[in-house]
Amino acid sequence: MSVDSSDPIDQTAAEDLTAADVMTPLSRTCSPFSTVTEAVMIFKEEDSDMVPVVDAGKSVGVVIDRDIALAVADDPDLADRPVSEIMSKDVPSVAVDASLESVVRTMTAANSRLAMVVDAGSNLLGVVTWTELAKRLPIDAVTAILDAGESAEVNEP
Repeated sequence: MSVDSSDPIDQTAAEDLTAADVMTPLSRTCSPFSTVTEAVMIFKEEDSDMVPVVDAGKSVGVVIDRDIALAVADDPDLADRPVSEIMSKDVPSVAVDASLESVVRTMTAANSRLAMVVDAGSNLLGVVTWTELAKRLPIDAVTAILDAGESAEVNEP
């Protein structure tokens, strides 16, 4: 695995990393009742392509910019509709202390590009994406995982 000496987390072996080490902490979320326009404003302000949807601190889904782009073709008046109508609801969750292998297996099993990171009370803390995992795992491990699905192992070379 290549090591970037300017990033201390990259110096840690992949097998020692947890979801907390690779997650993007949340800065903004929306509620199921937020409008699509509100979600788009968060995309713009946060320079992000997704917004977690939470209710009482718990993850209930995620709105991805692609979801909005595809939905607008069917409903040109989408802007004032609640995000709950278009959000993805089957987003996997992982514990904050889950190993990267567990995170990868969970995301692979759910065929998801991301996983919500939650604490012991199921409160949403952050998000892990394939992009962040790819930065931390050897490319052959990522390829094996994507090729083999749940049966692949995450090992350092």
